[in-house]
Amino acid sequence: MSNKIKAHPISEGLKGRRIIRMKKIFLGILIGTLILGTVATALAGPFTRREARQQARIYQGVESGQITNREFRLLEREQARIEAHRQKYWSDGVLTPDEAFRLTREQNRASRHIWRAKHNPFHY
Repeated sequence: MSNKIKAHPISEGLKGRRIIRMKKIFLGILIGTLILGTVATALAGPFTRREARQQARIYQGVESGQITNREFRLLEREQARIEAHRQKYWSDGVLTPDEAFRLTREQNRASRHIWRAKHNPFHY
């Protein structure tokens, strides 16, 4: 005879229902997280897209030799600062008009710096 203890059919049914309920809860949490993440990304969209375009301009300048290593480091540091400010401003879930103005001003300044680095006649 086998020494295995057989589970009662009712307890197996309860176990299955608990697993299904946990899966539903996990799926609900996952969907909620994805929705919140999508909404936050959509709200920060213009700033994020602009940062990506500026980053692409920097990399293109490095590849073409228009931007030196020193200029690259300075521009990257500036981009990191802008990204940190954007995250700080969005940390409470709301971007005030004043914060949006500051981000736009920082990105305008960074854009000018990228242009100057790519178009200066000499490289260090």
